[in-house]
Amino acid sequence: MSMRGKVLQGGAGGQGVVTVDGQQYSFSITAWRSAVPPTAGMSADVEFGADGNISQVTQVPEQQVTKEQAEAVMNAARQKGGAVVSAAVAKFGLPLLISTGLMLIAWFFLGAVSVTTPFAKISFTFWQVLGFVNASIAWEAVMSGGGSAPGAGIYGLFAFVALAGPYVRFFWKDKRAALAGLLPLVFILFVGIMVRSSISSATTGGAASGPFGDLERQAQQEMMSAISVGIGAYLSLLVSAYLGWISVRQYLATRATVAATRPATTTNP
Repeated sequence: MSMRGKVLQGGAGGQGVVTVDGQQYSFSITAWRSAVPPTAGMSADVEFGADGNISQVTQVPEQQVTKEQAEAVMNAARQKGGAVVSAAVAKFGLPLLISTGLMLIAWFFLGAVSVTTPFAKISFTFWQVLGFVNASIAWEAVMSGGGSAPGAGIYGLFAFVALAGPYVRFFWKDKRAALAGLLPLVFILFVGIMVRSSISSATTGGAASGPFGDLERQAQQEMMSAISVGIGAYLSLLVSAYLGWISVRQYLATRATVAATRPATTTNP
């Protein structure tokens, strides 16, 4: 039987000491099987014979010890992560978790809006669009070819609040909590309105009226035609619509259950 141990004392006087599972054992230097002599602190594989005595001791290289420790840490993290994921799936359900993941991918990694400028076609994620909405004057830089997006600011906070909406019903038992699942859809539609309003302000400076109204309207139409919606926006809208549908269905089901369990009122003759 082989077990991992650590050398406590080298082979001075022909005897060494090794510890295995907190127990100390003496071994003869003739049982040492490595080219380098045993030294205190060295990791070793200890082989026990049928009589329970040490039959041989072999050094374990530090590189192997480090590798084994790293693998043990990774395995522990993997097991703990698996337990967390399993608990999340059991509590929230796999469809909701997948929907949240898709929404995050759509917001941070997929192009939501593309702008064709005189210099190039620039694509922005939904999160970057929030930055432009937060600082509406930045749309002028977009139209002129500027590619840097400002911070999302308060709209970034609103985004995460909206994303947490579908989870409210798991922590608030009121039947109306299910309607919080509509928050992602409401937020995305609100951002779309704000984007159009910001672009309109940046291209016309206000309402197109007066003697140059036709020119202003034409310029606004040309600017709007330079903007196209990307897959990130479509995926966000699709996922948020699904979450909204789930929340409305959950709300109606909860209300029906409450109504069915409510005691019927009787009238005295």
